[in-house]
Amino acid sequence: MTLAAFHLVAPRIPVGLAGDAANPGGTARARAASQGPEMVRVGDAEAVFWPGDGVLAAALAEAADRAGPWPGLPDSVRLPVRIIVARSDRQFDSLTAGRLPGWGAGAAFPGARTVVVQGRGDPFRILRHELAHVALHAVVRRAPLWLDEGYASRAAGEWDRLDALRVNLAVAAGRVPTLRALVAELRGSAPRAEAAYALATTAVLLLERLGGERGLAPLMTALAATGDLDRALRASYQLSLEQFERRWHEDLRARYGWVSLLGSVGALWAVVLLTVGGLWYRRRRRDAARRKALDDGWFQVLDGHGPES
Repeated sequence: MTLAAFHLVAPRIPVGLAGDAANPGGTARARAASQGPEMVRVGDAEAVFWPGDGVLAAALAEAADRAGPWPGLPDSVRLPVRIIVARSDRQFDSLTAGRLPGWGAGAAFPGARTVVVQGRGDPFRILRHELAHVALHAVVRRAPLWLDEGYASRAAGEWDRLDALRVNLAVAAGRVPTLRALVAELRGSAPRAEAAYALATTAVLLLERLGGERGLAPLMTALAATGDLDRALRASYQLSLEQFERRWHEDLRARYGWVSLLGSVGALWAVVLLTVGGLWYRRRRRDAARRKALDDGWFQVLDGHGPES
């Protein structure tokens, strides 16, 4: 998540000792000498970490140094970036000034080219998501939050079947917000935000399809030049922002909804129904055999005139 909208200043971390990925021995000795934050540098990326996270920090710095290319952005975009590895939810909350929702796992400060990443979950996916925010803002001065988050999710390759299912459910239930309302959803509770991130990604994927072979490049070029999304959409796709929103809603209804939802879960339900049906059939045959055996026994008792005293 980008913190550009919160107008925060990137955290200043007093780094007492520095290390280098090419000199792990020196880093280990430095770590032993201090319990404060340390730093490792790989190319244009540096990672600040606390003792115990040195290996992860070096790997994240290496991943950041070779990150890219970024969809629709010039190949020349380079990201001298600082990564801060938070060891706990409490430390992450402190580093981000408590301005992120509890479900947040990463934060970007594009103006300072700084990202904060938690070590839990998939830190490398989180890193690429946050780096995408930094890359986008290195080219584009302003972007609405839905575009910012949708772009980062697209760049990080976060779209999957679960996201498609969330969108299917939202469309089928008639819960497709306007782009303006989507911004509020992105800052909501975890379930609301998950659906909102998926919806924001569909909007960016549509923008990418509208660009044809050039993908997002026409829009990003126009947005960098104008600083206004409506003007950029008109210049690149001959659509106003309002027209794009209608196009997006139409695209969602065409691609998702009840038909797509049934298709998404149809295979799973088919397996479930076949399994349950098979068990029911076996149970029915077994019960029929038991009833026949009971009936035969009852008739035998009648023929023998029952028990004798």
